[in-house]
Amino acid sequence: MRVSALEATEVGLGPTAVPGVANVSAGHTVASYLGAFAPDARWDELVSWPPDAFALTNLVLDHTEGYRFAVAPCNGRHWPPLPDWSERVRAAAHAWTSARTREGELPELVGRSWEAIARRSTTPLAAIRTGEAWELTEALLTLHATADEACTDIGRLGRSAPPTSFERRAWQLLQDHGSLSRLPASRVRVVPKTHLSARGITIRSLSRHLALCYESVDVRFRGADAAPDRSAGAHEYTILLLPWPLSVSARDFRPTADGVLENMEAELFGFFEFAPAQQLDLGFLHSLMQAALDDVGHVDAVLLPEGAVDADDVAGLERTLDEHGVSLLIAGVRQPPRAGAFGRNYLRLGIRGSSGWERYEQDKHHRWFLDEAQIRQYHLTRSLAPKKLWWEAIDIRERVLHVIDIGSGVTLAPLVCEDLARLDEVADLVRRIGPCLVVSLLLDGPQLSSRWPSRYASILVDEPGSTVLTLTSYGMAARSRPPGRQHSRAIAHWHGKHNGSQQIELPAGAAGVILTTSVDSGTLWTADGRCHGDVPALALRDVRPLRAAR
Repeated sequence: MRVSALEATEVGLGPTAVPGVANVSAGHTVASYLGAFAPDARWDELVSWPPDAFALTNLVLDHTEGYRFAVAPCNGRHWPPLPDWSERVRAAAHAWTSARTREGELPELVGRSWEAIARRSTTPLAAIRTGEAWELTEALLTLHATADEACTDIGRLGRSAPPTSFERRAWQLLQDHGSLSRLPASRVRVVPKTHLSARGITIRSLSRHLALCYESVDVRFRGADAAPDRSAGAHEYTILLLPWPLSVSARDFRPTADGVLENMEAELFGFFEFAPAQQLDLGFLHSLMQAALDDVGHVDAVLLPEGAVDADDVAGLERTLDEHGVSLLIAGVRQPPRAGAFGRNYLRLGIRGSSGWERYEQDKHHRWFLDEAQIRQYHLTRSLAPKKLWWEAIDIRERVLHVIDIGSGVTLAPLVCEDLARLDEVADLVRRIGPCLVVSLLLDGPQLSSRWPSRYASILVDEPGSTVLTLTSYGMAARSRPPGRQHSRAIAHWHGKHNGSQQIELPAGAAGVILTTSVDSGTLWTADGRCHGDVPALALRDVRPLRAAR
């Protein structure tokens, strides 16, 4: 079987329209269901680009629950269909992205699977759901697995591969289009994936390298230069936690001038802003960074909690970190409300490359809601009336999730406080993509195993298998003193399968904490039976306090 060549950056899919798309609601066939997501898709060209083939097969298998037959075949049926199925899938995947395939020749397994799907494009989806269309289901599962395997190296090699390679073209499409697939990104996205759960059975269990996302949230993949190997063993990555501000007073929380929205009762509700008096001290930061370099020799990433940095101080923060060779900054930034307008609460993501800092922003997606219990927990009654319900005075902007490839197969996704706890579209994205590390910046009390951040983090550790790091301000941890509770210095919490759950404290006299992590490889099986021995995982190797000269 031959197909026409197609450059990856083209969004159109070729000359022949998808059969059956004109009658989407009546048919409920393989073709018409694809047409609901991509009305202008060209059927002939789908198989010329593996992420497009993945989109088609994933959509159909997910909607029909046909993925379940990989672990529970119909009566009298067997999976996999061939004794050496996994090896043949990997060989076909490698050939699929080769120069020969780009000239038009499909690998035999891909061509045979595609022909089986194309011949049955008008098959009702109900026949797949019941198992009646078994040959079609076999072809969908096989093409799905092969497309997944074809995209093994996009995240790891995409930025550095030769310009004409499949990986580079796919990575560029991801940057320009927001999806590896050429189907409309407003309807469906195909993005790189790192982790998956080996428990239960969902469509997420069926792929290792690709994820299909329906959510309207804009997901953006970025690349950071990998830190060099600094040991004979596992790759190391050093993270500096700065739990600032170190002191928070009740006066740092204050009602805003514009107190309520038009549909809110002023006697019951109000808006507040967090405006700490303790500003960022760049001289102290310089001294602290020098102490860190003297102690561990290098710092790859610096993290500051939610609201730790005023928007006007970000540029100075980046300059100081640049002087000390830091390659990644994730900082919680606050921007105060103005007359007639809410403020902002967002994270600043800085990636330092050969040409300087690349800067991205991700807003907090949910306002903090302070009730009487929290006002008393943080001893804020002198600033905020405890009988009123207080909302954080921040704007709610379009939702965005940034995912950063930091090298060695490790991906990182940052969140801001409430975004960790809300089971919304962002949470669904995180579970589909399975970042290696999820960082949640908080303005919260001590990071104890019994509190809400730990509970919600454990969900992501269980599925998709991510490691989760939460970080709060020491000033807020110190203010949190519920009745009957002792003061705690736990400013961060590490949750991972390798190290379990570990509280990270800020010792007296310290201004930061240095985490040394290593990148290990684990083994996972996708539900269709493929074994993957290169799944990266971050392991926490060392925790040490950081003190500056002043």
